[in-house]
Amino acid sequence: MFVSVLINNYNYADYLEDAVASVLRQSHGDFEIILVDDGSTDHSRDLIGELVRRDARVVSCLKANGGQLSAFNAGFARARGEVLFFLDADDRYHPDYLEKALAVYREHTTCDFLFCAYECFGSVNEPVLLDYPASLTDLGYTGLLTYHRRTWIGAPTSTLSLRRSLAKRFFPIPFEEDWRICADECLILLASLYHGRKFCLNEPCLGYRTHGGNHFFGRDRHRDAELRRKLNAARLVARAGEDLGQYRYLGGTDLARLLLQEAATGNKNRRLLQAYAPVLEPLLPKPLLRPWRRHRKLRQLVQKAPLP
Repeated sequence: MFVSVLINNYNYADYLEDAVASVLRQSHGDFEIILVDDGSTDHSRDLIGELVRRDARVVSCLKANGGQLSAFNAGFARARGEVLFFLDADDRYHPDYLEKALAVYREHTTCDFLFCAYECFGSVNEPVLLDYPASLTDLGYTGLLTYHRRTWIGAPTSTLSLRRSLAKRFFPIPFEEDWRICADECLILLASLYHGRKFCLNEPCLGYRTHGGNHFFGRDRHRDAELRRKLNAARLVARAGEDLGQYRYLGGTDLARLLLQEAATGNKNRRLLQAYAPVLEPLLPKPLLRPWRRHRKLRQLVQKAPLP
């Protein structure tokens, strides 16, 4: 299976060669590297030219500075792979990552979007396992939950991959100026909203470099920045709702029924299942609310769910 690895870079010349080398060392060799430079002012572009000359699988995409989401859009426009992998220029893949991820896509043909656990290295050195009990968890569909609760079901950029067939539903992604950093949130939200079935591989498959410049590990949680991020996410979700009318026009018992059906897909953990309850209860008219509670459909799902 031919895949594309999209590396986004901005002034990370000190780390970039390490990231590219980690892809070139993969046990799965049928890939291209789309190396997007977002207007770097260090010596990144000289290095990129050298990397392209060394290996024909490395393709450069040089652009003016526009932020991380603009780099994702530029990389997608050049990519030819059946599955798209994302890699920040300061991180590095384990040698068998592509092989392990592609095994999931081959064996689970319903998998549209995959994210994995990772290991921190640099200023912090520790594995980061995710909130799912099995080594591989089918999380099913989560579009309605994401639309109504802005639920974030994923992990940092370098852990993410998705099928081209899913990416084509929402690329190019709008509002580039809103997402100069932390654009992994766009991939995570839109993959759910555009009916991608998500899987989690809870095994560290890459190294996530921790240092002062990280935007995920050291995300600014200042109140103003957090509010701005939430407003940007709401704007993105609202645009998807305009594109996908079923989210905007569903309501009442029809929406409640579909929420229950969605909650039952895959093998969601208790945290995800419990997130459906606040959406469901206000939707049901009082004559229907009592029997719904009596049958305890959602509670039964939660009780059957594996512990996180």
